[in-house]
Amino acid sequence: MQRKRLYLLLAVCGLAFTVPAHSQSDTVKIIVPFAAGGPADQIARIIATPLGVALGKSVVVDNRGGAGGVIGVAAAAKSAPDGATLLLTTSSLVLSAGTTPNLPYNPRKDVEPLYLLGEVQTMLAVRPSLGVNNLAELVAKAKEPKQLNYGSTGMGGTMHIGAEMLSKAANVPMVHIPYRGAAPAITDLMAGTVDLINADVPILRNYVKDGRIKAIAIFDTKRSPQLPDVPTSVEAGMPTLQMSNWYGVLAPAGVAPDTRKRIEDALAKVVKQPDVAARLADAGFMNPRDATGFKARLDADFERWLPWLKEANIRAE
Repeated sequence: MQRKRLYLLLAVCGLAFTVPAHSQSDTVKIIVPFAAGGPADQIARIIATPLGVALGKSVVVDNRGGAGGVIGVAAAAKSAPDGATLLLTTSSLVLSAGTTPNLPYNPRKDVEPLYLLGEVQTMLAVRPSLGVNNLAELVAKAKEPKQLNYGSTGMGGTMHIGAEMLSKAANVPMVHIPYRGAAPAITDLMAGTVDLINADVPILRNYVKDGRIKAIAIFDTKRSPQLPDVPTSVEAGMPTLQMSNWYGVLAPAGVAPDTRKRIEDALAKVVKQPDVAARLADAGFMNPRDATGFKARLDADFERWLPWLKEANIRAE
């Protein structure tokens, strides 16, 4: 009898080890690869609580900033594909692939898109004491002997590439100052330590309106509804300066189909809730997309940015 019980116990244990990976945790972690207080962190906290309700679990935000998002993405990519770990990141996922050699993950294979929360316009802004009022004056200032500097979330991030687009288009070198997130970079811009940044319109909007920073140009073909008085890069005479920044939720590759669908459905439900939709709209979000649409955007970005970054010879040191 004892021997039969032992065999039964071993059989049950063996079965437990062959069950496909599904999250048994009551907590879902959203890794944000940028510092707390920045735009990605704010978006993660907007969706965390309602996503938890939709999933019937507790959702926490885990900030792992540094290296333009590489550190946090690596942590997510190496996590178990059981639905207990998600990644909320930005277009930097694509850009870092073209700037950082020997990434500790494959951005096209090790994480998979779940839902594109939306995309936002980006804008070039300067410290008011720099004494420039438009893009032409900024380019002229940048050509003076003393080089200008710009802040970013690190090598390969949208803030880095946005400023480098200006540097290449105007043929003026500038000094890159990387930070662990957008918030500290903006703080130093207002303090006068940083000369300029290119960042999402929504996170700069209030600072522009109260005069703490000066808006120069929207990197788009159309003006921003949030700052309608700021000209576009096309109007300013530099039409090649085009960049939007997307925010999306991904998972480690290999999540079971039923788990994946449950999370996708929950995210789709969350972004349509009136309070969440209103907050995302206020954050300037446009064009949310499901997993299929998100993958199409990723593929298009890889096709656009990897050749541009190679030609521009922008590489992490």
